[in-house]
Amino acid sequence: MRVRCLVSLLVSGLLAVGALACGDNNIGLSDTPSPVVTYSFTSLQNPPNPALTPPTATGTLVLASTTYNVTINIQGQPPVQDQGTYSITGGSWSQTSTTNPGIQSTGTYTYNASTGVLTVDVTASGVRTITVWQKQ
Repeated sequence: MRVRCLVSLLVSGLLAVGALACGDNNIGLSDTPSPVVTYSFTSLQNPPNPALTPPTATGTLVLASTTYNVTINIQGQPPVQDQGTYSITGGSWSQTSTTNPGIQSTGTYTYNASTGVLTVDVTASGVRTITVWQKQ
């Protein structure tokens, strides 16, 4: 149950960060709304715990200009799903889950346009989560 709660918190935090990575810059914000983009799950870590990777954990992240939809599957547990909205202001972002009302997250990200790899490092409700996604 603890892992499911941590995953729920991380899911709501990581999604908005991912939406920022759809721009042309390797690191930074896009000046235009993000197109619809789908990412495949690569890894998830709640430091100091080790990272979870496929096949133990899988998932997808779908981003639109102001909304996100994420599903993470961890072996032996029901899928964790989250949806919500996000906004970008300068170098900051704000994300609000509509699936888990009241959950907001802040953090940083990097996006490598040449490889399509998105790395998100966020804190939601005091839980730090680092996720890595691969653009499909």
